[in-house]
Amino acid sequence: MSPCGKLFYVRVKQLNDAWAFYANCLGMATEATMLHGEEKGILVKADEETNIFLSERKHQNQTNKIVLNSDDCLEEYCRLKSRGVIFKKTPSYLSEGLSAEFSDPSGNDFIILEERNYNED
Repeated sequence: MSPCGKLFYVRVKQLNDAWAFYANCLGMATEATMLHGEEKGILVKADEETNIFLSERKHQNQTNKIVLNSDDCLEEYCRLKSRGVIFKKTPSYLSEGLSAEFSDPSGNDFIILEERNYNED
């Protein structure tokens, strides 16, 4: 992970179900790991800068909403939809760029964001 990388703690209902979703549906690299030598979890490499620690335990700094940056939101949307991901919101334009939203089986929300500058210089 790069020094400017992000690490998110995400609570899931079942590690095995989460592993299957993140690896097979999302196509993200996953690895079984232990946190502090005592907590079983899954480390997910979401993108070049973003890692997610999946655990069945609650964490003080956990989140249930993660923004994943993309160079092509429409391509990601089509790829994930073909893998069975159900989207809450289809790609739409926001002031920040083009985005689409989905949830994992545990109800954690993800936003795919293709940042765009709509101001012409």
